[in-house]
Amino acid sequence: MATGQGFRIDLPRIPLLICGFLAAMVSLYFGAAVFEPLVFALFIIALTAPFMLRLQPIIGKGLAMTVTVLLTLAVLVIFFSVVGWGISQVVQWVVANLARFDAVYRQADAWLADRNMPMELFLPSSFDPRWVIGPVTALVGQVRLISGFALLMFVFVVLGLTDLEGMGRRLARIEAERPNLKISVVAKDVSAKFRLYMKVRLVVSVIDAVICYIFFRLIGLDEPLAWAILVGTLNFIPFIGPLLVALALGLFAAAQFGSVWMALLAIGGTSAINFVLGSYIEPLMAGSALSMSPVLVLFAVFFWAIIWGIPGAFIGVQIMVVTLAILRVMPDASWIAELFSGDEPEKKNL
Repeated sequence: MATGQGFRIDLPRIPLLICGFLAAMVSLYFGAAVFEPLVFALFIIALTAPFMLRLQPIIGKGLAMTVTVLLTLAVLVIFFSVVGWGISQVVQWVVANLARFDAVYRQADAWLADRNMPMELFLPSSFDPRWVIGPVTALVGQVRLISGFALLMFVFVVLGLTDLEGMGRRLARIEAERPNLKISVVAKDVSAKFRLYMKVRLVVSVIDAVICYIFFRLIGLDEPLAWAILVGTLNFIPFIGPLLVALALGLFAAAQFGSVWMALLAIGGTSAINFVLGSYIEPLMAGSALSMSPVLVLFAVFFWAIIWGIPGAFIGVQIMVVTLAILRVMPDASWIAELFSGDEPEKKNL
């Protein structure tokens, strides 16, 4: 049924498409142990493949792949080591200062009691250290799962880079037989945008960490370097990352200073820094190449967080970049990509 020029809706197929989408999401949810590392591996391959292909004419195929894999492994090890150090520093401080959290809890209880709102209406009347130790223990218990995830992801990356040249030849043959397929176009577009996305995110996250470190030192926050690392790391997860770090930082500051105002200062200052960087610096660096509707970014982050948790929140925007790239080469669906993408820069007459 035609509803407008160039736009057709095949009503009988809509229930089938919905069922297919739901089946795919259920498979991704229950098969997260395999699909998560596979998607992350494809993301890493898209980032590293151009580097490997540039090395091949210089040092040969085998050595180029070895260098690429080793550099990728080194970057991942350094990243997780730095983040792990930051988390361990904060955790050690929290465990050593449980009495401060108890004091803050009693202050909140007294404040609520003065306003005829007993703590029992919201939480137990006394602080339980297990509220803090429990999440820490659960976090430590995730190390084994993270190790298995990283190992499987690394295997996928090695296999993908090994078969990259053969995959390119097969893809060229398939596209020659089916001119309507534009997989190579999508792949090049996605790879370029992934590299730009990670470069911008990395630079902004480093700037964020440096500014926050200076801010934390100025207000006298304990473990300023550890918190700055966590702020910069969680900046890779839009919306959810800054929210999580702000809440955790507020509780930490309240326990250290014993003051609601200092907690609000820590939260407000960090949020203001993230807002300025995310709203002005990041768009200035990326231009319109990575601009995406805020509604779509929010949807992608929370939707994939529901499917895969924190890893899904991290990779959600990248998945949406792929989705828009695919829609862009589909004549009947390209308008969707245009609707949710940023405006193209205007061409100036020379």
